[in-house]
Amino acid sequence: METCVNCGVELSGPFCANCGQKRFVESDRRLGHLLHHLLVSATDLDGRVWRTLRALMFQPGLLSREYFEGRRARWLSPVSIFFAASLLYFVAPFHGSDFTPMFNQQVSGHIRQLAVGPGETPLTAEQTDSTGPFHSGLTTRWIEQRVRERDTKLRAATHGASGYGYHDYRLAYDAKSDDVSKALIMLHLPFAAIFLIVLFHRQRRYFAEHVVFLMHYLAFAIIVLQIVVQTDALYRLLTPAAWAIPESVLDWTMRTLLSVYAVIALHRAYAIGWIASLAAAAVMLAGLILVNIYIYRAIQFAVTFALT
Repeated sequence: METCVNCGVELSGPFCANCGQKRFVESDRRLGHLLHHLLVSATDLDGRVWRTLRALMFQPGLLSREYFEGRRARWLSPVSIFFAASLLYFVAPFHGSDFTPMFNQQVSGHIRQLAVGPGETPLTAEQTDSTGPFHSGLTTRWIEQRVRERDTKLRAATHGASGYGYHDYRLAYDAKSDDVSKALIMLHLPFAAIFLIVLFHRQRRYFAEHVVFLMHYLAFAIIVLQIVVQTDALYRLLTPAAWAIPESVLDWTMRTLLSVYAVIALHRAYAIGWIASLAAAAVMLAGLILVNIYIYRAIQFAVTFALT
């Protein structure tokens, strides 16, 4: 009598009637079996991975609605989708955005001017007078003290032959900022979900359901962002500089796409009318911006500063 190696029930066919596992045979141990499954998974357009990706990219709000209604077996979990997108964001060669604020985006104009390197264009008077983000009133002193201490130590160690300036610290900060930003992007989720709770309090949804919607939305945003950025980088590599697409065009393309996606996703996921969806999208996006500026960027700066 042959039994299932997974659950021990007697087998009467190629698959176990109790747990559904295929009958285990010796050839299942070989590399060819593993490669076969890899090929099948990668090319199965009806599999959960591709089905979920198609829904995420081309059917805004469907995955969230399915999750709300309890129809979850056909799709990858929201956590898996978000972390897969975050992994793409983490390994991609991308620098600078609302999600990845670099040194010049995190400091006052005065510090930016001090950090201008050799051969770089000096800031305008208007740029130099900029107060920077809200936290710079406190963090400017941190930077000044750190540069001063490192300059003193380096001059003492080299008997005055070398010094340490704001440009040196800017380079060190930017080298670490990208990785820190990618690791902290999930901070947007719980804070932005508060805005959705207020918007849809009459639906009496759980906090986790709003987080799920934001996981799907941010996963889409990350994927599209990388498609645009990497495509633009390849285009710049293959075409003359004069043909480059202005950054403002790419920026407004992304903002328009993400806004339209938000409206459609909210309409489908929360089953509300189009006018309500427009209003909800405006509030949600404003909430994400506020979280990004007043919470995420402050924490991102503090962590990056601590590591540099």
